Parts: sequence; C-alpha cells; structure tokens
Amino acid sequence: MTDRRAVIPVSSEPALHAVDVFELRPRCVVVASACVTIFLLVAPRSVGYAQESLLDDAPKVVELGEPLENLFLVDVTTGDRRQLTHDNDRFCGSPAWSPDGKWIAYDGWRRGQGFSDSLLYVMRADGSERHTIGAGAMPSWSPDGSQLVIHNYQSPQTIEVLNADGRGREIIIDHWGSPRWSPDGKWIASTSRRRGISIFDLATGQEREILPAAVSHYIGHSISPDSTRICFADPDVGLGIAQLFDPPATAEVRWLVRSGRGTHSSWSPDGSRIVVSWRYPDRHVNQLYVLDVATDLADGKRPEPRLLEGQDPNRNNEGPAWSPDGKWI
Repeated sequence: MTDRRAVIPVSSEPALHAVDVFELRPRCVVVASACVTIFLLVAPRSVGYAQESLLDDAPKVVELGEPLENLFLVDVTTGDRRQLTHDNDRFCGSPAWSPDGKWIAYDGWRRGQGFSDSLLYVMRADGSERHTIGAGAMPSWSPDGSQLVIHNYQSPQTIEVLNADGRGREIIIDHWGSPRWSPDGKWIASTSRRRGISIFDLATGQEREILPAAVSHYIGHSISPDSTRICFADPDVGLGIAQLFDPPATAEVRWLVRSGRGTHSSWSPDGSRIVVSWRYPDRHVNQLYVLDVATDLADGKRPEPRLLEGQDPNRNNEGPAWSPDGKWI
C-alpha cells in the first residue's frame, strides 16, 4: 500500500501533523456491551450515494430504475432495523438531529430530478409529522434549535440561514458548502471554494479558509461538541481532525486513517468518539465505523476503528448522525 504521508507539502500555511495513524480493516468488531442504536442512511449498492459528486455547479440527475434511499434505525446489539421513511419515489439524505433530539431534518428529491430540485424536510424522531420547509439540502441546526443553515442548489448556489419553519431565509455565503453550525453558535463551517474548510464568523460576517490548499476536503465534515475540532475526509489522504485555535483562524491537522475513502461523520455528545461512513480500498460500498479519539494506548496510539455490527455489507451505509442524548446514531 502506498504511504501517502509525503503528499502534504511543507508550506507557510498552517502545519499538518500526521499522528495516530490507522488503516480501516475489513473485519467485524463488537461495538459495546450496552445497547446502542444507530441512525443511518441505507442505499442500494447499484445506486451508490447520490451526494458523492456534488462539488461542481452542474445540476445532477439521479439514475432511474433502482430502489431509492431511505432513512433507517439500526440496533447495533441485535442488528434489528426499523425504517423511518418509506419513499418509493424520493431519495433521502443528510439527516440532522435537532438539539433537543425531538426532530430530524433531512433533504430529499424525487426520482429523475436534479439536485437543484432538492427539498428540506423535518419530521419527528419517530418518523411522524413529516413536512417540507422549502428548497435546500444538507441542513444543520443552530444550537438553540430555532434555525437551520442549509445549502441551496438553485443557481447560483448559496448557503442560507432560515427559521426552523422555513421562513426568514437569508443568504450568508455565496458558494457551495456542506454547511455545519458550530455547537457554540459563533460560526458556520463549510467547504471552501478550493475544497478546504472555511469558517464564517456570524458576529462579523467574515469568512476565512482555515485549511491549506494541500488538503482536498470532502463533503460531510462534522464539528466536535466543544467547537474546537472538525472531523473531515480527504479522498486522497484519509480521515483527519482539524484542531482549531481560538478564534478559529488557523488549524492543525492530525490524520486518523490513511486509507480508503470517507464521507460523512458525526461526533458523540461527549466528544470522545466519531462515527464515520468509510469505504475500504478493496470494497465497493461504504460502511459505518466508530473511532475512539479520547483514549490513548500505551504506545501513544488510539484504539483501532470499529466496524459497526448490524449493517448490510452489500449496501452503502451513509449519513450517520449522533443523537444529543448519546443513545442513537
């Protein structure tokens, strides 16, 4: 396997440090003895995850003739799964829990439509009372649950803030984004024009790129509960954590995984673990892994990523979102 540590050049940009390196291995590891349930997006292998190719401005049209993506609950201990959405004509993605754990926001578009047709949906955590709140995708809640930050694919593509009921839309950033609201409420992280990560300061209205051009950021980054770290995936390097400095103007990166291809991640409420959707180099589907980022072993490394049991190995398992009470993903 090629060692990719040399692909990050030394520059005047914030330094990149490679530590705690693991490789994701295709084996099943028991998650925990306690009952844990995961919340994830399951997509048939033949369809793949529709949001893998969203980094350009051209509208996309989803392939026809295959089963669509829906949202599920999966019990990791028993492997039991319960379906939350039952759409036969709509793709669902990017689920996000409200801070109180009572609601889930997500995006969806109908078979044969492009991403510019994507709509925002909000439903209760049990899948009931679903309703649409307008155009958009990739929602993220404000810490008080009153607003959402979203990406709007309608040309020109923008990042917008709106009330949780869909009213009061305001454009805040004029580029593509995968936006995430920081838990401390002070800033919004998004994919920059150069595919790095940018921080938009809500107090000043100023945006600053915090990762250097050497990092080619992928969609689905996530912010730690204390707003000091961002987990992100680089398709050419691996899975990393950007340690932010206050104010978040620069970042230092350490790499957790040096193989495969990752997409979306989510932090546990206590900030000790990360769940990430990852594709091992010799696999054709994404699976969910949990990484312990708080426990150090005797050799200075961290425990290996654990493949969550109860997943269908023939399907893409995407879009994990850890619930505020820590009981669900």
